Amino acid sequence: MNPAGAGSRQPLADAGAAAAPYDAIAVPYQRSRESPIRRYIESYSFLGLLGDVRDRSVLDLACGEGFYTRRIHRRGARRVLGVDISAAMIRLAREQLEEGSAQPEYLVCDVQDLPDLGSFDIATAAYLLHYARDVGELGRMCRSIARQLPPGGRLVAINENPGQPEAGYAGYLRYGFSKSVAAPRGEGSPITYAMISGRELFRFVVYYYERATYEAALAAAGFSEVRWHPLQLDPAGLAAMGAEYWSEYLANPPVVGLTARRTG
Repeated sequence: MNPAGAGSRQPLADAGAAAAPYDAIAVPYQRSRESPIRRYIESYSFLGLLGDVRDRSVLDLACGEGFYTRRIHRRGARRVLGVDISAAMIRLAREQLEEGSAQPEYLVCDVQDLPDLGSFDIATAAYLLHYARDVGELGRMCRSIARQLPPGGRLVAINENPGQPEAGYAGYLRYGFSKSVAAPRGEGSPITYAMISGRELFRFVVYYYERATYEAALAAAGFSEVRWHPLQLDPAGLAAMGAEYWSEYLANPPVVGLTARRTG
């Protein structure tokens, strides 16, 4: 649910305005990473899909304040570059750089407008694609990602769950957030998340697309082997919180894993 991942296409003069909503929530969003959902389900699932990154180059898109960028670096990646549209998020990420010769790099940029950054083995996108406000933006995001990958390069993402029934958006208050959409839900419908971080409430908007829409945009950009992956619960989370705590979330997951491979 990274709100800083939005890739809204704006003229250069409007780039600051496009990033402003995400700049404003940078600090509470950073704190939200401490929630059990993000620790025991999101991180566990995402890093599991990512797999071994030792000696790999990784482009971390919609990196926010660098939560996964740092973890990918610590897992032995040869090069890690985090990209986000929000200067405030990137500032937080840079403040957390650790001492040492090899460090993650960071770039403030709209994903749709990425320059040639070099060839990466893997592109990650934890909460990015569902910020596309229309199918055109979704296609531009996918093409921009594909340009950074060689044939065989992988995309690993977490995304809004297109298979979730509209009637299932309730039931997350125990996890510190809510999710709502105006009926009837259709392609491009805005979905509003409200999240509690400490004592602060913040909101952000993503957009609904059917599974086939994502798959078509990825295929048109040069991706194949598109797979959707249900999120998994870390056994440590089951031991820490108990099965009943997780039951509503796992029975009705709001997000899902997504992987694809760049074709030759």
